Amino acid sequence: MIVRCPRCGFRFDISYARAYSCMGCPVLTTRTSCNYVKCPKCGHEFPLV
Repeated sequence: MIVRCPRCGFRFDISYARAYSCMGCPVLTTRTSCNYVKCPKCGHEFPLV
């Protein structure tokens, strides 16, 4: 799934963000999924709609 960051406009695949930007997130270590994604370019975290 391709999403666009609402802050910087960067388009990216969610799986790329999960592997790159969300690595080490304490939420993902306690749950299998998260309703937020973090932009790999600017670091802005936003909810998936």
